[in-house]
Amino acid sequence: MKLDLLLSALCASTALVAANPLLRRASSSNVSTSTNYTQTATITDAASATDTVLTVSQGRFGALFKPKVLVINMFTPEQNAWVNNLDLKYNISVPMLSPEYPFVHSNSNYTIMSVTTGEGEINAASTITALALSPLFDLTDTYFIVSGIAGGSPDLTTIGSVTYPKYGVQVGLQYEIDSREIPANWSYGYVNFKTSQTNVYPGTIYGTEIFELNEALRDRAMQVASNVTLNNGTSGNVAFRQKYNTSMAVTGSPKLVACDTATSDVYWSGAILEKAFSDYVTTVSNSSATYCSTQQEDNATLEAFLRAAKHGLVDYARIVVMRGISDIDRAPPGMNATTFFFSKSLQGGSSSAYANLYAAGLPFVQDILGNWDTLYAENQFTPKNYIGDYFNTLGGVRDFGL
Repeated sequence: MKLDLLLSALCASTALVAANPLLRRASSSNVSTSTNYTQTATITDAASATDTVLTVSQGRFGALFKPKVLVINMFTPEQNAWVNNLDLKYNISVPMLSPEYPFVHSNSNYTIMSVTTGEGEINAASTITALALSPLFDLTDTYFIVSGIAGGSPDLTTIGSVTYPKYGVQVGLQYEIDSREIPANWSYGYVNFKTSQTNVYPGTIYGTEIFELNEALRDRAMQVASNVTLNNGTSGNVAFRQKYNTSMAVTGSPKLVACDTATSDVYWSGAILEKAFSDYVTTVSNSSATYCSTQQEDNATLEAFLRAAKHGLVDYARIVVMRGISDIDRAPPGMNATTFFFSKSLQGGSSSAYANLYAAGLPFVQDILGNWDTLYAENQFTPKNYIGDYFNTLGGVRDFGL
């Protein structure tokens, strides 16, 4: 079902109000006293010198939709369980979403929605920015669940594990030297910006290197899912996992794991790269983060949310990231990285990862809806840790960085 005609009419009326200061002021006067608005400028026209221009956060004024939960997926297989099982059959057309995924999907009462960003950092950042700026949505009280698959460290995860990061680290922000030409005493070909060695904090910071999320909310999401039975994967998955050292988590059954995620557009694999990127996660977080999953979007998604939160369009404290482990980031003993990487069918755990993301995420969705008035409307899971980026964009005192 499409709402295109209705939404086009709304956009036209919103544009008209935005373009006309008088209409804008009259419309603002009808906003309830609970709506936050700010006086931003004084009109200098002589005929209206005593008037003021009132602006309301774009995500609030005139919005049609105010979801309580919005699930963020990256591509079709991740979204299918959510859309099908929660009957998200209403398609809301939103300008500037991915050409491949142009709709926000919603249930019949518009409390639960999902959006699919497209894969990779650019797609994720563009989609979340478009969504946050859309006048169709009031997302100020919405809880966001990022639900996608990832590669996993065999030290802490196995195929089908669901990981919940407190930190997202963008590991691609480094110098890379061809590993075939590096000095003999280097472990890998990555060096931190404005340094000439590894394990030294970068001398140049772009701001998207690391994000910290609300630990209390993450812990609640894990708590309500603690009794969920996770899909163990196929018999082939189980057999393949036994090729690793028996002391590693990969040989056991999937679990919910509180550990951190590395973002990189490059789909990488291998023990040397794992060492390089896990070292970077440790360094840039001042040893606060523990690498266990790798994916292509989360830092881009979090940067877009952070910028939106800075201007009151979303609440950054209402974000939970879930990453289901579909494959392992390095080969078992006796198998080289190339053979391992191009033999993904040996481990092929995507189906269990998709299933477990929904299985573990559903109790959190139900908890939000069932306890909205008592726990979630005012977010009783307020963060006790720092949340945000390196630049302290949202305030507070960060626990990482120089």
